[in-house]
Amino acid sequence: MPRQLPARVLATTDGDPDAVRRHVLAAASRVIAREGLTAASTRAIAEEAGVASGTLYNYFGGHAQLVAKAVVQHAADLMKAVAALPSRVGRYTVAANLRFFVRQSRQVLDELVPVFAATFSDPALLAAVRHEMTATALPADAGRVLEKYLLAERQLGRVRADADCHAAAAIVTSLCHDDAFKAHLSGQSSSASSRDREIELLVHAITP
Repeated sequence: MPRQLPARVLATTDGDPDAVRRHVLAAASRVIAREGLTAASTRAIAEEAGVASGTLYNYFGGHAQLVAKAVVQHAADLMKAVAALPSRVGRYTVAANLRFFVRQSRQVLDELVPVFAATFSDPALLAAVRHEMTATALPADAGRVLEKYLLAERQLGRVRADADCHAAAAIVTSLCHDDAFKAHLSGQSSSASSRDREIELLVHAITP
């Protein structure tokens, strides 16, 4: 028979199963963000959520499913800042908006690179993450967000009519991924690497 939920959890979820799942996923996301994926044990998540460890299995199919859902939800939450780039169309300069994109992408990748890298050592967790990414309506990936922004700027005439927006977006996102990988490999912050020169070169090539 399932254990009664603690009063504090009942007060915030009213015992609704979906609300309890969201409560537990939020707790798992906090553990992952604060201590890393390897620290996200069933016990650590249960303690963060304020429930008994066995209670988690009343709402999730297992540890891998729970952590995978938390990882994907964490990624979706982080991506919201990057997904806001198209709202800057026609505002500021194209160069300033590309620098904004690079800053936001770095913040996302600084958190996501070690999390996703850790899943590669656990085949069951990696499979669960892949399943959740397929099943979840994630914000568009960074490359598509940037391409959408550039295409909109092209419509306004702030980007050249013959500019290859897809290639330009791929170049910028590749720089962000390269910085993130090197930063975690060296143990240094990716913010130490400035991409102003590359952005100015790209802007010179694609703007009137």
